[in-house]
Parts: sequence; structure tokens; C-alpha cells
Amino acid sequence: MTGGHDRSRDRWVVLRPHDTVQVRDGRSFDAGAGGVAHSVRPWPSTVAGALAAGMGEPESVRGPVLAHCDGEQWEPYLPVPADLVVDREHDVWRMCLPEGPEDASAVCDLDRAGAPDLRPPAVPEDAEEPEPLTGLVPGAVLQDYLHGDLIAPGRAASLSALDRTADPVAAEPRIGVGLDLEARTVKGGLLYRTTHLRLDEDWAFAAELTPVGDQERRLEEGLGPLRFGGLSRMADVAPAPGLAWPEAPTSYPGGRVLVYTATPAVWERGWLPPLPEDAVLETAVVGDPLPMATASPGRDHATFKRRRALYWAVPPGSVYLLKFPNTDDAAAWAAAQHGRALSPAAYARRETGERSRLDTAGFGVVLTGVWS
Repeated sequence: MTGGHDRSRDRWVVLRPHDTVQVRDGRSFDAGAGGVAHSVRPWPSTVAGALAAGMGEPESVRGPVLAHCDGEQWEPYLPVPADLVVDREHDVWRMCLPEGPEDASAVCDLDRAGAPDLRPPAVPEDAEEPEPLTGLVPGAVLQDYLHGDLIAPGRAASLSALDRTADPVAAEPRIGVGLDLEARTVKGGLLYRTTHLRLDEDWAFAAELTPVGDQERRLEEGLGPLRFGGLSRMADVAPAPGLAWPEAPTSYPGGRVLVYTATPAVWERGWLPPLPEDAVLETAVVGDPLPMATASPGRDHATFKRRRALYWAVPPGSVYLLKFPNTDDAAAWAAAQHGRALSPAAYARRETGERSRLDTAGFGVVLTGVWS
């Protein structure tokens, strides 16, 4: 997306499943041979596909993220940034770039192809026995993080200040059986294990979309239950006025821009995002890759199998630190990309006008912030 997009057309919706949700990650398995069907929470393409089936394909969808309702308003909850760690005293520290020349003993496990100047981040020396921090934080806390107000450089914050919550998605193991889809019968002896996901009460999956035509009117009127995920599971869709991404800073001292991945990202060079030519990637903290499957729309199983694809995605919560030549360039780029999909298509479209389904389905949505 470019900075010229009219964001006043954007609308948020929540999807509340009637029961459990079952979405496979796309990896093959053998029923009847100790097979396990690996389940994941809904991908951006799961949400985009459900909305497109119920209202037609919108211009773009950004999400999903988890959202909680306090009875009146919805608030987004996003993964703890990957550069935060917690020590044995329950203090939270933010990883940073070491001062001075790069420490020759420091190790970075990212492939440096395409990023020769990448510097490994470091945990402040005062952090005792630090461990990665997991969970979700509300949008207001993440906004403080993006503005540099949550944790001062070289200092710690109390764990309670993050208002962190455990994952509200509970796993429910199930036993399944292989099916002959053409004959619509059960295959004898072909059992497998799978997992269904159930949201806690007052939680939902949320997404921001850009409607076209009369879709905004249809959203206001209500779409009714939509198929959501596998096994014909259903979810109610409702507008969520007031729901919003955490706000971005207005200035970026020293041309330094932090990029936080809000949704799984699929980029041409794996973990390495597409960046402007004048930006230098200083360091990155990236989580374990996620196996992710997509398929172009098709009404029959043969078409689905022919069009599906498997990718490895950058997980939400991953963090990248960029350096621009000046503050104006940094601010302009950050404002244009905040809350938008960062993908190769965003740059190719400037020349060709083409859209990418991964882009418009919500993969690679990023939020921008500052770093010191």
C-alpha cells in the first residue's frame, strides 16, 4: 500500500466463531499411520476468504488479530514484541544494539544474504538470566512500545506494566477419520489426530478491511453467519467501530524506524522484508517460521489441490530496526506503511498496477515505531 490510500474507507469487523475453529497448516499427513493433522489459528487468507464468500472480494483485508470486548468496546491484542525479554526478577528488558564496533564474539543465526551489515542485538548486562517473553499485550501497551515510552533504553519495566495476557485460544485434541471425497464415504481404519481451537468468552478474531461498491452498506446491515475454516464451521461477523491499530509516532529521531510484524509475513527473501533502497537494516529479532498454506478460490477439491501452495511465514511479533538517511524520509515511509501490508507487490504495483493476493489478504501487515 502507498501513502495515497484513502484510509477513511477502512472498516473493522470481528468474527465470533459459533463453536471451535479448525484450520490446518497445509502439511501433508497419513491417516491411519499415526498421522497428525497440524492445526493453526486462522490465517489472514482464512479471514479474507470468509469475508469474500459472504460479501464479495474487498479491496484488501488486514488481519486477523485477536480482540477482546469489555462489554462495550473492542481492543486489539497483539503478540509481545520479539525484542523483549524477562529476567528472573520479573523485570522486562528491551534488546538493543551494542555501542561501538560490532562484538566479534556475538552470533547472529539469520542468513545475512542481502543484509551484509546486520548486527546482532544484545540484552542489557543488568538483565539476570533473561528469557524470551511470550503472550499478548493490548493495543495501548503496544502503542507505548512503538513510541519508545514503554521501556527506556538500558532500563527495565515491571512485568505488570505490560498488562500481558495468556493466549485466549484453547486447544482441544480430536480424533478424525479419513474420507473418500468422491464417494462421500468413510475410509475404514484411517484414523488421525487433530486439534480444534476454541476462543475464550468475550474474544474474537478481528480484521480491518477496505470495502468496495456497496460492501460498506452490507457490513452495516450485517452479513450473517459465514463459513470460517474447515469442516463447515461458522462464525458471526459484525462491525467493530472504535477498534484501531496502535497509533504510530509522528517523528523518527535519527531516521531510525522500528518495524513490527502484526500478521504472518510471506516475503520473497524469507525472513528479510522488502525495503527501500535508502534504508539500512541494522538488526532483526525474528521468531520461528510458521508453515502456512493458501489456495486460490475453487469450488471442487481437485481445483483446490492444484492451486494450493505452502510457504514459511515470518511470525507476528518479529521486529526489524531500520536506519534512513534523514528524519523526513523515515517519517514519510513509516506513515505510509503503518497498518499496511509490506510485500513485494507494494513496490511492483507502482510500476505495473498489479495486486498480490497475499498482500490484499492481509499477510505482512506491519506497524512502525521508534528505536534508540
